[in-house]
Amino acid sequence: MPATEEVVLQDRSACLRTLWALKAGRAPREGVRYLSVGLDGTIQKLQQAFEQALQGKAQILWLIGNYGEGKSHLLRLVTALSEEHHFAWAYVVHDKNQNIGLHKPAWLFRRILWSLQWEHPFLNLLRYRCEMTTPPSYDRRWRYELSEKLAELSDWLKGQGWQGLVVCLDEVENCCQFHWNQHYPAWETLSHLNRCLNGPVLLCLAITNVGLDSLKNLWSWYARDARDEVETLLNNASANGVTMPNWTEEFALPLAERICRLHKVAFGWEPTISVEDLAKEASEQVKAAQSAHWRTFVQAVVNALEREHQKIVTSQPVATKPPEPVSVVPQTLPTLPVSVPPKPSLPKIQPGDRVEIVRTHFRGFRGIVDRVRNDKVEIVLDGRTPMRIKLPLDAVKKLR
Repeated sequence: MPATEEVVLQDRSACLRTLWALKAGRAPREGVRYLSVGLDGTIQKLQQAFEQALQGKAQILWLIGNYGEGKSHLLRLVTALSEEHHFAWAYVVHDKNQNIGLHKPAWLFRRILWSLQWEHPFLNLLRYRCEMTTPPSYDRRWRYELSEKLAELSDWLKGQGWQGLVVCLDEVENCCQFHWNQHYPAWETLSHLNRCLNGPVLLCLAITNVGLDSLKNLWSWYARDARDEVETLLNNASANGVTMPNWTEEFALPLAERICRLHKVAFGWEPTISVEDLAKEASEQVKAAQSAHWRTFVQAVVNALEREHQKIVTSQPVATKPPEPVSVVPQTLPTLPVSVPPKPSLPKIQPGDRVEIVRTHFRGFRGIVDRVRNDKVEIVLDGRTPMRIKLPLDAVKKLR
């Protein structure tokens, strides 16, 4: 196992965050290389794309896979490789309702800038302060200028020591939800990017198989004057896209073994169930599932380990302190008042505040406060799958 893949095993907090992400059905931000079992060919293909981008030849990669089959894992794998190649990266989710996507290229570029600033806090983006602070009012010209803007941004990043720019655009299948007059602008933006994007830029578009097939029909209809170009571009995307390998039994044992190692480091506990039994039990659940085989297996292993761990935790005896002898106080002596030290003041947390968790198993996670009641706070954690948790007030700190 390469040393770079073992880094996550040296950080207990990172192992905890990785396990919570897997349990929630999300691709982890950390340890994604460590969990990439059976992806040697896929990683080699992604490495070739980075090598082309390093030579100034912009690349557009289509990451294709149905829900639960590793599409988000591939995107996180791209971000991990970006850090290895010292590319600055942005992660954006296509959202029609928020005007973020190919149909609104100016808003898309704005979100890319904000994502870059979030992922790389020390990045200097003063040159793009106007684009980041002023909402675009009219962005028709951006359909033709987005490729130039991305090339300029990559040059700006190279001036700060980066090798280039990676943009991950997730859930592109949301284009299928467009109104009739939004399809052509989206196609026009993508078509111009395909023809004119240059420089050390890697653009990754993640989409489901069903979404890609639907876009072929929709864009062939709404872009009739470019029907041949639509079919050629999307057929090439389907033929040359990067996909997760189909799930097979040969991946079960090594993947279960790596998840066991994460669990062991995270909780300081040697699993009492064998890796072979874990892999066999999870594989049975995969056979019963009609789809989402990768996600089903991973969640089955994580849940089985959690059940075994809970048995150990609940069965351990609780140490009780023997009662101290009670001293008899003579009635003639007055009882002196005992001064009670004041309770430490809890942090002033209000709904809407952005906080980071500093205690409990969620340490390191961030989210937004939804409700504060007495000494408890309810938080909605960051992530594609919202998770609501309740913690003591002193377990969080407010972010600026």
